[in-house]
Amino acid sequence: MAERTIRKFSFIAPSTCLPRSAKSSLAQTARLISQAFGLEAGDAAYSQSLFSSDQQIDHVTAPADERSEEFKRVIRECDLIVSVAGGTGAEDLAFKIDRKDYRIIRQRRPVIIGFSDFTFLLNEIYYNTHVPVIYFPSLKLGKGNSRKFIPLIRGEEIQYQGRRWLTPPPARRLSGIPIGGNLSTFVNFLNRIDPPRFNWSRHILFIEDIHIDVEDLHRLLAALRRHNVLDKIRGLVVGSLYRYSVNHNYKKNQGEALKFVTAYLWDLLRARRRQGNPLPILAVTNFGHNITRDLMAIPIGGRATISKSKKITFQMKA
Repeated sequence: MAERTIRKFSFIAPSTCLPRSAKSSLAQTARLISQAFGLEAGDAAYSQSLFSSDQQIDHVTAPADERSEEFKRVIRECDLIVSVAGGTGAEDLAFKIDRKDYRIIRQRRPVIIGFSDFTFLLNEIYYNTHVPVIYFPSLKLGKGNSRKFIPLIRGEEIQYQGRRWLTPPPARRLSGIPIGGNLSTFVNFLNRIDPPRFNWSRHILFIEDIHIDVEDLHRLLAALRRHNVLDKIRGLVVGSLYRYSVNHNYKKNQGEALKFVTAYLWDLLRARRRQGNPLPILAVTNFGHNITRDLMAIPIGGRATISKSKKITFQMKA
């Protein structure tokens, strides 16, 4: 795959604003991207809404029209577009983006990056354009994570290591198209009168979440079953289902959540095994909120390969 050319990049805030304390992380991210692609400081554009709040709805950065107009502009001008924060509000843009915008994305193929709440738009963009996008918290880039993140943008293969199989591992290497992100937001993306129609059998679903308990997880997994996702996908990769921390409660809660996943899906897992189409489920520890080291950058709409030894390989290849 030819190396991607980045001439101009932009930081946008389609959801919740950044705290003032994030200015140094923003500057570091801009510096690392500039250095990686041989750019100057002036090649980066910054949304005027990065640190602001809308006067009427203070948990979003600006009115929906302003946020959507900015998005429409940057997809026409920039080669790399970075959403700086999650929160809530990205879904508002889905009502404003039209066929012309999707055509521009298909033609120009900018790299679009976001995390958490931006799950909705990432999957919406992939669904409507088949252009790969990246699920990654941009301000967690740092020098360590950039060693894989930058090569991914360039079109190279990158690798991560999974933690443990929650089911018997696949008999041979598993390959498919990555999809998903934040589980709550992904389910919201599916929950509409006319749900997006994917060929789920081509996809590997990656999920993580924050501040959910087992009852929440139950509802979300039930929604995935209602949309016939889990009886067809090639594989399921489960990251952190809580905001990561080093205290004892995190390990306990995460362990209970992983046990619940296999317990709740037991009948489905058995049925798929009998059909000769088992669903491998892999747990990973480097995917989710508040994780900093070796944090996974997932190319939604790209390519993922998972080996029996739990090695995960990604590439931005449609």
